[in-house]
This record gives sequence, C-alpha cells and structure tokens, in this order.
Amino acid sequence: MKRQDVADAAEAGAGRAGGSGRRERDRLATRARLLGAAREIAAEEGWQAVTIRRIADRLEYASPILYQHFSGKDALLLELVGLGFRELSEALEPVGAAPADEVLTALATRYWDFAFATRELYMVMHGLDGVPFGTSTAPKEAHVTFTVVRAVLLRLAEAGGRTLADPDGAVDVLWAYLHGFVSLTMSGRIAGGPERARALLLRGLPSLFDSLTR
Repeated sequence: MKRQDVADAAEAGAGRAGGSGRRERDRLATRARLLGAAREIAAEEGWQAVTIRRIADRLEYASPILYQHFSGKDALLLELVGLGFRELSEALEPVGAAPADEVLTALATRYWDFAFATRELYMVMHGLDGVPFGTSTAPKEAHVTFTVVRAVLLRLAEAGGRTLADPDGAVDVLWAYLHGFVSLTMSGRIAGGPERARALLLRGLPSLFDSLTR
C-alpha cells in the first residue's frame, strides 16, 4: 500500500471514530434530556403524570424517539432509580472525611438535604414496585450507596474503640430510620413540620448508633 493510501485510510478511520464519538455524546445528551423532562413533570404534577407522550410533548420530540432510548416508562423510571442512588452516593461520600464527632450529623444532614432537594427523584427511588433491594439483583447503584454508608459506620465505630455487631444490619437500621423520618415528614405526618422532624432525627441518632455497636 502506498504511503498516501495509508494516510487516507488512517484519516478515514479517525473520521469514523470521531463520528461514532459524536453519536454517543448525542445519545447520552438526549437520554439526559428525557430523564430531566420526566423529573420536571414529576416535580410539578407527581409521577403518575409522567408518560412517554408527556415527555415527548414537553421536549417537542416524536414519541418514537423516546422508544429508541427506553423501552417504556418503567425502563425510564428504573434508569432514574440508578441516577438517584448515584447522586445520593456522591452526596454521602464526603462524610467519610468528617471528624468522628460530626459523622452522624453529617450523614443524616446530607441524606435529608438530598431527599428534600430532589424530592421527586427520592420518591421514585423508594416507590418503584418490583425493584429489588438487599439482593444480588438490586440496582448496582444502590449497592454502591450501601457500601459508602457501611464504610462510614465502620470507621465511626472504630474511632470510638467499638465494633458493629452486624455491619450490614447497621446500614439497614440506619436507612430505615432516615427514610422513615423523611417519608413521614414529606407526607406531613410529624407535627411541627420539617424543622422539628429534622431536629428529632438528629437527636435520636447517637443512641441509635450506640445500640448497633458493642
């Protein structure tokens, strides 16, 4: 093969690679817009109002474009579950570097702030039927969040010269505690509203953690 032919072939290959990269970026950007539109509709009207047609109308897309990215509403919601746990993990990761006497407050506060700042996302993370947790088939992003919290609790116990009797169980108990306060507050079930509910949550954390250690 002549030198020019080699150069032409290399250029053509680079062009194809560049085109493929652009297509992938466009695909990801479109998916992000679809997910963003779903979240906007949910924030305004609730998840029951989110449909493929509503998303398409909001973005002025033809419905078939959405089906190129998601097989249906359930697939889109499952993607949002993963997105939510990725964002929650990112919010909680800095807690690992907090001083030991601030860890529980930082963990609970970041969890609380995430839930109320992204209320529509938090609701779909914890309200989608058929999404398993605590099993090998749970969303991988949820496993990551679980691991982040587990590491924080282990570090905190070690800093106090203690151990967790059941590390995995400790994460489940803490998650149930935090989610219980958040969900009851969101539904207006705690007198005094979010401010009092948050104070009660923080007040009960130390004794809860003590009950999980030995």
